[in-house]
Amino acid sequence: MTALRALTLCTLLLSASLGFAQETGNGPGMAGPATGTRGVPGVPGMPSASSTLDLPMAPPSVPQVPVPRAPEEPEDEDDPRDTPPPTIYGEEIDSENDTIVYVLDISYSMNLGKQSYVRADQSLAMGSRMDRAKAELVRSIDGLGDNFSFNVIAYDCATEAWQEQLVEATSGNKNAAKAWVMGRTPRGATGTGPACALALAAKGNQAVVLLTDGAPNCGASGTDGHRTMIATANTQGATINVFGIAATGRYRAFCQGVAADSGGSYFDVP
Repeated sequence: MTALRALTLCTLLLSASLGFAQETGNGPGMAGPATGTRGVPGVPGMPSASSTLDLPMAPPSVPQVPVPRAPEEPEDEDDPRDTPPPTIYGEEIDSENDTIVYVLDISYSMNLGKQSYVRADQSLAMGSRMDRAKAELVRSIDGLGDNFSFNVIAYDCATEAWQEQLVEATSGNKNAAKAWVMGRTPRGATGTGPACALALAAKGNQAVVLLTDGAPNCGASGTDGHRTMIATANTQGATINVFGIAATGRYRAFCQGVAADSGGSYFDVP
């Protein structure tokens, strides 16, 4: 009786153990946990590849590659060519290489036509065509940037250059040139062609400013002869801007022609 009860008790214990294994899925041949995860054979606790197919996929990790920055442009150093161009009678004078030669008519006719004007020191005065032209010329020289090179030529039938060649527009040179200009006095007749040809003999020069009342009568044959002489001398293609001081008639037309031959401009001034 005791042996039978012991056998019955063992049977009950074995049945209970098998039932628990079925509930937990740990028994032989049993399904996995209630989550439905099936293990990788031979690797306890590892899910199989098929069990992960329905799981949300995380986006692939893309490494952040830094975008190279363009090198910063170096700041421009002060460019002397950025300085304003010289002016005369309020007109800007452009020069491709920062050179300029002023040509001043000092013939006797420039002593005519007195009227009021503003001196270089800003005071009011009465003066001739030449007085007015000198005041404007001094103002223009004074306004040259130190990147410029320049010269001044005065003429009647003869020509007279302030310097033998272009010089830098330093304060000392500008002051010397202004003093030289103010010392010119009217005399003789008008040799515009030879004076402009001398200004163009400096082949590095790219700009000529001619101040005249427009009556050439020596140094070449007629107004056409003066124009031909100037155009022939201008082998470098300099621009000639002409300021006709009270110029009229065919003399004004001559001034316009000299400017047009070089691609320059003509301006009427009092």
